[in-house]
Amino acid sequence: MIKFKKLLAIGLSVAMLAGMAGCGKSAAESENTSGDAAGDNTAAETKAPDADKTESGSTGKVETLTVLMYTDWYKSGWEALEKYINDNSQELGFKLEISKIQGGAQGDQVLQTKFATDDLPDIIQVYKPQWVEAYVKGLDKLVDLTGLECTSEYDQKVLDGTFIYNDKLYAVPVDSVVLSGIFYNKKVFEQAGVEIPKTWDEFLNVCKTLKDQGITPVYYSGKDAWSVQPPTISGLLLDAEERGLDSFGLMDQINEHKLTYSECTNFVDMIRKTKDLIDLGYVNETYLSDTVDSAHQALADGTCAMYINGTWCADNIQQKFPDKIDDIGAFAMPADDGKNYINMFTPYSLALTTQCENVELGKKALNFIASAEAQQVYADAQPGVYLNQKITSDIPSATADLKAIMDSGMSMTDWEEINKYSYGNLSEPLLNYYTGTLKDAADVAKALDDETERNAKAQGDPNW
Repeated sequence: MIKFKKLLAIGLSVAMLAGMAGCGKSAAESENTSGDAAGDNTAAETKAPDADKTESGSTGKVETLTVLMYTDWYKSGWEALEKYINDNSQELGFKLEISKIQGGAQGDQVLQTKFATDDLPDIIQVYKPQWVEAYVKGLDKLVDLTGLECTSEYDQKVLDGTFIYNDKLYAVPVDSVVLSGIFYNKKVFEQAGVEIPKTWDEFLNVCKTLKDQGITPVYYSGKDAWSVQPPTISGLLLDAEERGLDSFGLMDQINEHKLTYSECTNFVDMIRKTKDLIDLGYVNETYLSDTVDSAHQALADGTCAMYINGTWCADNIQQKFPDKIDDIGAFAMPADDGKNYINMFTPYSLALTTQCENVELGKKALNFIASAEAQQVYADAQPGVYLNQKITSDIPSATADLKAIMDSGMSMTDWEEINKYSYGNLSEPLLNYYTGTLKDAADVAKALDDETERNAKAQGDPNW
């Protein structure tokens, strides 16, 4: 998927992204944030199994449900929720035994093997049902969860097309939403006498004013290649809006070969604009060797004014520079006409597999994990923007800025999460374009088209 989807995983902390996995498998391909990653990338790290999958207690039998996820995804939220469930297992009637595998391409291969050999846990955390269908061909090994009571706590729109796929609820959300936008230092803007730009021309004027005052307007962190993707990804949302579609409708056309990335003129134009920033001297000169960490420090210190990334950016600044987090705000990537959308990376999916012997208990467990009670435990340990509408969470002001844009209806589900065929690694052609190996922005989009075609033909899609 950072594709940017992975991006999601990366920083996300990073993120990244993962993270935009993407942004992302960017996430799954991001640095491993857990101290207990398996030394063997192909082996799952597992707690000592119970001799018997059930145990007797004073209030009845407690059954253990096995769970598998990427190591990167087991963060403070999961740690708190696992403890909460197992501490209250007698009342809940189940406990969890969580195993983890290395993230990234190697972990994806492990999942492909597990789906192919029916070596699956009771519950599995994956990207999305579409990913299970396209990458591991295992949608038939996920249980239909339609009818879970917890879904009443969610806006139906955020479940449709991702967690609800082909009219079936194949998974429930777990973890927080990631929103992408431009993070800026409010003190730098104030001292420079500039305001949040609403259009691209206004954005260029802000950059010029900042540069004239000796401030780096925009920071790129090209050494962490996935991080060059977020500035470009909103372009495809503009193509969707121009056609009267959302990102799902646009990707349906691409998935069916009725439209190509190269024909998405706003996407190509946004790619071109991100290079214009380099050519105009509005980007740090050492962007090819600079990292995400250096970007966060520069933004917090005010040596740069803006950084384009996901909300894990605010999370990391809050963790590393807590005295600076209130200086950071965020806004949407400006479009020519001021119709400014942000990308929303929906949370990872938690699905029940057909290998679960007690399907009803498995459904009960997922219903609880996605409920407000459990999600609040998760959010208290790992603040963020959650899809369960009953959750409250203490989030940085920059994240709140982007949430307000999402709440206003100016967001779309990130298209990298809902493509049917892999388009490869967006960051590679982007960097080749920035450094002159590719001569035009359209060449970047064509690289995605070529990879999409290869993968579609490999799967025998008659549309190609």
